[in-house]
Amino acid sequence: MIKIHKSAAPQILVDKKTTWTQNLLDAIATYGEYSKIPESEKSRLLSHYRHKNIQDALFASSHHKCAFCECKPGESGNMEVEHFEPKSLYPDLTFEWDNLLPSCRKCNEHKLGFDTRTDPIINPAIEDPEQLLTYLHLRIKPLAGSGQERKAQQTIDVCNLNCERLYNARSALMKSITEYFDDLKVKLNWISEADTDQKRKVRITKLKNSLDIIDSLTTAESAFSGYAKWFIQQFPEYQEAKRIVESR
Repeated sequence: MIKIHKSAAPQILVDKKTTWTQNLLDAIATYGEYSKIPESEKSRLLSHYRHKNIQDALFASSHHKCAFCECKPGESGNMEVEHFEPKSLYPDLTFEWDNLLPSCRKCNEHKLGFDTRTDPIINPAIEDPEQLLTYLHLRIKPLAGSGQERKAQQTIDVCNLNCERLYNARSALMKSITEYFDDLKVKLNWISEADTDQKRKVRITKLKNSLDIIDSLTTAESAFSGYAKWFIQQFPEYQEAKRIVESR
């Protein structure tokens, strides 16, 4: 889980949200409560937040990753527009840009109508999850000493961030990174054995190429980059390789 950076609200939302919201609130007044609106009418009233311009801007903010688990929809289900404060409880926020997050279907289903206003979880568009969460082996866990351990644990539980689906994804990433580091160790040994400056330069260039591949797994565009950043720091060879490349 990493922080996402949202752009300004799409113009369609700026122009239409007042009308869309009022139409929804009028229906609630007519039927007595949100849950009593007929499904066909509710679907029509809610469909606007799925407008392509809204989805495109929202999904781009997370590089098309789920804001909670960091999967990519092609790898772990469909991407959806999620309401951080649930629309069933706070219908007046249904079309508020600040209340919308990109989510995979799995996380959206787990979160459902959980009341994040009365029992807060991490909002990755506002807070930096990496200041509140860390990992232990394949598990995500609250970062000790953050002062917000309860909120962090609540986020993990509500979004089911320690499930088999995510264990499998982290395990596969761990395997790939470990293999990259096996190669990195070989290149570090080659550099230590270089007997000429030219050989050393050539081998450092190859080391840099390997580092670039490893670092690419930690960019915001990459799936599960939060876990990749944490796992890579477990290898002392990483810092050694960085030192050699930067001092060449």
